Amino acid sequence: MGYIRRVQNGEFDFDKLPEGVYSFSGQEGFVKVVVDQKGNQFWNLENWFASLDPDENEEQRNKIIQDIKTRLNADTGTINPPKKKQKKLFLNPFKKEV
Repeated sequence: MGYIRRVQNGEFDFDKLPEGVYSFSGQEGFVKVVVDQKGNQFWNLENWFASLDPDENEEQRNKIIQDIKTRLNADTGTINPPKKKQKKLFLNPFKKEV
């Protein structure tokens, strides 16, 4: 029996979810995904912090969904926290970034 290595990015395939109701949680709240018999997915982002903006449009909603898909930990079913961006120092460009 050989060793099979799992792919780290995108190992949880959202496109092939069987019919059912799925819930995922993270630091910013939780999301609920309902998959019907035909495989159509309906995302409920009401309790997700990034989606609380009243001026949210469809493009922004799709970006939020894609972000959640990439951050999902398939082993635990939780959504990993967003990666923090490194700060650039304005005063001393020769010093390493913090």
